[in-house]
Amino acid sequence: MNVSDQNLLNRSTPQQLAAYFLARTGCEHPPPIRIYRNDTPSLVGAVPEFADMGAVLIAYPGSIKPPIGHSQEPPSGPRSFGIPSEMIIRMQQNDTATPVHILVMCADVAQRDIILRDLQQTADKLSLKFNPDHLQLVGWDTDTFWTRDYGPWWVYDPKNDTYAIAKHTHTTMGGGAVGFVEGAEKANPLVGLGIFRPNDDYGAVKLSDFLNGPIRKWNTATWPGDRKQPQIAVHDWYYLGLLNVGGNFMVNGKGVVASTYLAVTQNEGPGSAYGEMAEVVDKRAEYILSQLNRFMGLHTYHVLSDPTGTYIEHIDCWGKFLAEDKVLVASSQDQKTNQAFDAIAASFEKEDFKVYRVLCQDIYVPNAKMPATTAAYTNSLILNHHVYVPISGRGYENYDRQALSVYKEALPDYTVVGIAGKPEFPWLGTDAVHCRTRAIPRKVIDNWQAALHGAPPWSRS
Repeated sequence: MNVSDQNLLNRSTPQQLAAYFLARTGCEHPPPIRIYRNDTPSLVGAVPEFADMGAVLIAYPGSIKPPIGHSQEPPSGPRSFGIPSEMIIRMQQNDTATPVHILVMCADVAQRDIILRDLQQTADKLSLKFNPDHLQLVGWDTDTFWTRDYGPWWVYDPKNDTYAIAKHTHTTMGGGAVGFVEGAEKANPLVGLGIFRPNDDYGAVKLSDFLNGPIRKWNTATWPGDRKQPQIAVHDWYYLGLLNVGGNFMVNGKGVVASTYLAVTQNEGPGSAYGEMAEVVDKRAEYILSQLNRFMGLHTYHVLSDPTGTYIEHIDCWGKFLAEDKVLVASSQDQKTNQAFDAIAASFEKEDFKVYRVLCQDIYVPNAKMPATTAAYTNSLILNHHVYVPISGRGYENYDRQALSVYKEALPDYTVVGIAGKPEFPWLGTDAVHCRTRAIPRKVIDNWQAALHGAPPWSRS
């Protein structure tokens, strides 16, 4: 894809995108909305964002891309979080009975003291409670701070009362300057390959190891006295066999999953076209759902065309499950784009969801690569009866208030907090709070803490 093609994808309306794909592939764009079902019984279920969480995974990557010829190495140089210090402190929820751990992906252990110092200074300035014992480093350097995209998807087995990581292969459609797999720099995202960031992709594995649940089989290891070491009951591990990104994946906790058609394009063979015949699209979507059903207990799959016309096609930029029966869908100031959002909202209403709408207006964001963007109010983080919502400020306070009021109406028992972005990493229509965080279920963290501070696992019955 040449530069002019990529610019077109970045700036187009949905109608222009349809014309682009028709001209480039000779095929029609996929239909706006399609729902697939798979009623195969499953013993597990996908954990929704609004379940009880005990930690949040964030990343602290470097800012200097690797030298030419070493593009698979992580970036180096000065590090930075993608979210402001205020949000990191608030996510600890130290004023509640069940605080939250912050797990930071960073291989340089010397950085912990620097992080703690900066966070404590912010906490003192804002009169917030910060606990350094609730922040740990996961020894791994990622390519980016988008932990939502490459972090683990969680599965719960109610019969055995256990959790599991469902691991997807992380890829991204274009964009980014670090972590490219050597030889794949010119990959065409239309053929499903995309650009891999290997250090991001391995992040879920490193987190699993950190939580004492390595994917390697524990069977013959022995300890002094010939005592065999049993596996610590933290979580299991499933590999989905799917290319995907976490920002294009949302579940309601009752077997329903939603994504854009990007999931279909990313899981097609090289040389295939985006908008092929309907039966080919159907087969791919059905295969994706079969894998999600097998490993995550999902049975209903909403596949949606992205109304925004942006390159990223992540559903969390304009849609979000708020509860088992509630969904938030964006509204747009552009009439044609809003018609597409209206159709998506109506589709969910037909499936018995209570639909809430929030206006994602066009704004100017300083320091952004593309000046025209939207405040992605849907790109929020729900964490234990709190909602952290990205706000715009700077003359857009009225829009911010309206967005926060929608969350308060939809989730009356939740604490709704507006979070302003960092000047150097502002909230964008394609990237905000949700993209840069990934929560971990409470019981996984409780088991991990018990293994760290309790009796050695091999001495317990």
